[in-house]
Amino acid sequence: MDTVQARGIMTDFLRDSFGRVLQLRDVAIVRKASGRTWRGEVVCAVADEEIPVGHLIVHEDGRLIETCSIDDLVEAIRSVQRHAGPASAVDLFSDFDEPAPTSGPMVSFGIEEDIEHAIVGIDEGMPLRDRIKQLKSAGRREDLLLVRDLLPQLLVETETRRFTLVEMGEIELRLGNSDLSLQYLEAAAKEFADRAEVKALELVASIAHRVLGEESFAANPVKQLLDLSRRRLRPIDHLGQSAVFAGLGQDEVDAIRGVATELTVEQGKILLQEGAEAVQAYVVRSGILSIRLQTAEGGACVVRCCFPGDFVGETSVLGEPGATCSATVRAECLTSVWGFRGSDLRLLGTKMPVLLTRLESSRALHRLDSFLSMHETTQTLDTRMRDRILSCVIGVRRSQANELLNTPGEIPSVVYLVAEGSVEYAAEDAPTRCFGSDAWIGLRDALHGLATEGTFVSAEECLLVVFDAERLRSFAADAPPDVVSVFQRLD
Repeated sequence: MDTVQARGIMTDFLRDSFGRVLQLRDVAIVRKASGRTWRGEVVCAVADEEIPVGHLIVHEDGRLIETCSIDDLVEAIRSVQRHAGPASAVDLFSDFDEPAPTSGPMVSFGIEEDIEHAIVGIDEGMPLRDRIKQLKSAGRREDLLLVRDLLPQLLVETETRRFTLVEMGEIELRLGNSDLSLQYLEAAAKEFADRAEVKALELVASIAHRVLGEESFAANPVKQLLDLSRRRLRPIDHLGQSAVFAGLGQDEVDAIRGVATELTVEQGKILLQEGAEAVQAYVVRSGILSIRLQTAEGGACVVRCCFPGDFVGETSVLGEPGATCSATVRAECLTSVWGFRGSDLRLLGTKMPVLLTRLESSRALHRLDSFLSMHETTQTLDTRMRDRILSCVIGVRRSQANELLNTPGEIPSVVYLVAEGSVEYAAEDAPTRCFGSDAWIGLRDALHGLATEGTFVSAEECLLVVFDAERLRSFAADAPPDVVSVFQRLD
């Protein structure tokens, strides 16, 4: 599935369901708990305006999982009428059947001045780094204070943000604010650790060591990140050391080794391309692979790195014929891998079902990680925090329509993330609320140890990710305040 195919599915649905009444506009990739999806904005083009009606969502397997209805269209029209008043909404569809003009008059939108201001703004922004460099070299306190005000403007550049954070830490150190400097350095260290940039992480650690001294540095998060990154980079000797194959019998590991090919990959080489047909899978033996996801704006961002023992490419084994890669995988240094054809592993799975079960679990966790890394609320969490959340997952299950998901009056023992479907919450003296896909069920009560007063019931068949409430509560108790704040915003 790619954007063109997703747009085609949406267009066919709108044409078959609404004729020419509704039109599809922007289509963008969206990461949901159930996997990759494409979201298309739907409008009703009438007179000289477009009325937003809703959206369509296509799953990576080709299913339409969210659609628009006649009720959505009616409500959109009514909303326009309520805001515009009856005089300006007499006949919204008056020109619907008229052919579009082949040409039109030249129209001035009166934005020439705004464009000039924007261009000037761009010209002023381009030499910002040069200006910062000049001010830093001057070294006067007033210059450093000005640099402090300018540097945050560079944080929007995600590919260089970690280096900007180091600069911000350096400036605060030169201004005598060691506590604030350490906060910036720790934030930079988290990003370097996510990308396994050990040399840069060592530089940050050396600065933190000079500021803190040996005793305090030993317990500092920057040192912990450095130690973790170094441990992760240790090569593995055989496939049985990979988590996805660990614990299998020697004969089973030998069978897997028999269909593997050892490869050495140059830095910068793309092993898997998001949107391309999924035919290969890999286990890292030594080195680093980065995982890059397409953004809604059409770019890509690094969401994590894979280290020795990690498996990528489950879709090549588990996906339907023609299934596509859900992420781009790139070698970040000279990397040694074991490569597999997905069809070979799939054939082995018919003889050892545990292999397919493990790969399915691995794919579910990778999908959930992609969702957390791209979700507007959780995307600020670093890889370590996401991994701790993922460690609280105890299963994925389907619930039937009208199934009760909790025991009223008791503290939740599990928390659900709705991957597909919807769940209704009912309580006395309160209207029934409906929670759709990507909603958390019971999270607040589980974190605070509160009894849930009402009932959560599946409104339809649902796919649910199940979390252990006690593990989540323990994680939240130890987590930094900013992470706790993220959790509170989720529910």
